[in-house]
Amino acid sequence: MSISTEKMVSRKEIMKGKVLHVTVDTVRINDSDKLAVREAVWHFGACAILPVADDGRIILVRQYRYAATQPMLEVPAGKIEHNGESPDICAARELEEEAGVTAGEILPLGYVYTSPGFCNERIYLYLARQLHKGAQHLDDDEFMNIERYTPKEMEELIANNEIVDAKTIAAFEKSRRYLAGI
Repeated sequence: MSISTEKMVSRKEIMKGKVLHVTVDTVRINDSDKLAVREAVWHFGACAILPVADDGRIILVRQYRYAATQPMLEVPAGKIEHNGESPDICAARELEEEAGVTAGEILPLGYVYTSPGFCNERIYLYLARQLHKGAQHLDDDEFMNIERYTPKEMEELIANNEIVDAKTIAAFEKSRRYLAGI
């Protein structure tokens, strides 16, 4: 059997929130009479930035994640604010808001989908270098600690399941060729 295509026939909106939109869609498979139901989560996307200081250490943030019910160690990241916002603008904004630094150089590393089986969220990945001190600008409901790790320490944290955040692992992996000491 070949890969199928699917076209929406009808949509029922379940929820429209600030961050995501949930629908139940009926789709037609391969222009045939076969129909299927797809539950989908729609999201504007996000950016995740691996900031590397001049000493080679990587800046991460630790924050409590409600849905995961635990604090997590992650790269600075945030959602694209509106449909059409440039991922590059989002990345620069989130880097300073969360990590308290700006970058002389921000390199795009591509993107990943978080859960393509039911969600269209695309996270654009970046490497930030030539960092300069800025100021954290956290939202009223955000609380996070800034931590620094060598690339080797990050490898160990990932191997030991102390970093389990997918965007952080993806950004680290896509940055490897730029990192010294691993």
